[in-house]
Formats: sequence, C-alpha cells, structure tokens
Amino acid sequence: MSTVLIWGAFFGSLVFTPHEARGLALLGSFIVATIAQAAVMIVAATIWAIGAPAEANAPADERDRAVGRRATGFAYLTLVLGVVAVIVWLHLGLHGPDTIFALVAAFILAEAVRFGATALGYRRAA
Repeated sequence: MSTVLIWGAFFGSLVFTPHEARGLALLGSFIVATIAQAAVMIVAATIWAIGAPAEANAPADERDRAVGRRATGFAYLTLVLGVVAVIVWLHLGLHGPDTIFALVAAFILAEAVRFGATALGYRRAA
C-alpha cells in the first residue's frame, strides 16, 4: 500500500508539472519518494521482526518459496509488458525525461504487483 501511496503521489505531481519543467526539477521529488519508500519498508520490517522474532528469522518453507515464485512471475510479466509499452510509446512520440519516468513507473508497477501477488498468495493459501 505504501508503494501505491508514495509513488502515486510522485507520479500525480508529475502529471501536474508542465512538460518543460520536468527532468532535473523533479529529481528532488524522486529522491524524496525513494527515501520515503525505503524508510517505510525498513520500519515495517523492523516492526515485523520485533513483533514476531521467531518468524522473522525462520527460513523460507516450501509455501513461502512457491508464493514468492508465483509473485515474481507476475511481476516479471508486468515489467516486460511495461517496457514493451514504453518502447511502443517511444515510437508514438514519447521523449526526454518522460521516457525515464515511464520506465521508472514500469519498475514500480511491477514491484507493486509483486507485493500484491505475495499478499494474495498467502491469503489464498490460508
């Protein structure tokens, strides 16, 4: 959820930023979003480890590995489709810093899909 909120805010601000002002002007926002995402992930992992130390240090069992493989597969497919979409969009007129933002969006979407597929995988297995 944090991925959607943090990066949704970043890309929302990108939509409202004039095309001429994109590029290095949004580097600060990108760095803030990256640090915020890392901080949220670190805090969540720390809380999880404190709340269930035995579970946090337990090796992955077969179910964990299966859920992870399936989630990674969905994320990889999402990433490939996103990169293909960016390539097609390049031929339709995408240029400049928007190309980088589109590729970053493809990676972030793939990561959000991986998180979501992992959550759904555990939900279905329970």
